[in-house]
Amino acid sequence: MISNIINNKREKSIAYILLILTAVIWGGTWPLGRWLVSEEVGGVTIPPLMIAVVRYFLVVICFFLILKSQEGTLNWKFAKENWKILTLMGLLSVTIFQVGYQFGVDMTGASDASILATTNAIWVVIFSSRFLKSEFFTWKKGVGTLLAFIAVIVVFGFSPNVNVSNRILGDILILSAAFAYAIYTVLSRHFINKTREKSNSYQPTSLWIITWVSFFGFLLMTPISLLISPEYLNPLQYLYIPSRVWVGIAYLAFLSTVVGYTLYLEGIKRLNASRAAIFHTLVPLIGVILSVIFLQERFDVLIYPFALLLVVVGIILVNLKSPRNKEEKLIKREKK
Repeated sequence: MISNIINNKREKSIAYILLILTAVIWGGTWPLGRWLVSEEVGGVTIPPLMIAVVRYFLVVICFFLILKSQEGTLNWKFAKENWKILTLMGLLSVTIFQVGYQFGVDMTGASDASILATTNAIWVVIFSSRFLKSEFFTWKKGVGTLLAFIAVIVVFGFSPNVNVSNRILGDILILSAAFAYAIYTVLSRHFINKTREKSNSYQPTSLWIITWVSFFGFLLMTPISLLISPEYLNPLQYLYIPSRVWVGIAYLAFLSTVVGYTLYLEGIKRLNASRAAIFHTLVPLIGVILSVIFLQERFDVLIYPFALLLVVVGIILVNLKSPRNKEEKLIKREKK
């Protein structure tokens, strides 16, 4: 009995450490992204979408190797059967998200971007309540959503980081990326629910889904990027990519995507999903702090703390579970 309690505490402690490390890594992507794509901030760079293409080229290779190692097969036949929904998920979570992220951080402050992107957790709840029969829109979720909208208005209207190329458009692009990723999240849940209905078919893991979604997203994004920057059709062009850009791409590809995703999965194995979701609230806080430290962005002692508080409380509210009897009543009402 005592040993079980000790083991549980140890597992929770490990989960907390892993999820905090993940939040630090993901929080760092916002100032790094701005430093990487903005010539005014970081220096000579390459077109934003080419950064994303090179990043996902490396990511896809890593994920395929990890998937093969862990599951023993890539299950490409199952991917072929479901290529339409996987392509749609890749379009949303990779292509559209990267367009919003890369061009957004070039135009607005990394602090703004880190806060606005985290509202993704709120939009997931809205879309889930609308399209997934297993999810219901409670008053807590409604209040959490309202707080997120207020946070967006606060950042849009009162951000202290106005010395950027086009703050409003940049904020809109970041918000669009958050919307796209929220729709992808709901689609992935729908995809998992559909496969569970067919007990005899392959049950895709989170690793399998993100591997193939990344692959299809990469396939969609590459021709678009090459159409915009045709000089990169020449392989020799990649030899002229500045070393600092390679360092940034390595962080985004290996540390943020592969390592961050792995740490997050290991964390939620030891902790329930709702508790793990709370750690997402650390990402904008860390993003703002690192942006102030490394990019010398302005920090308003009222605006950013207030916006962060709204987002954090909103995420906590939308992740609170309703009492089981209330959910059962809602399900019965839905059936009628």
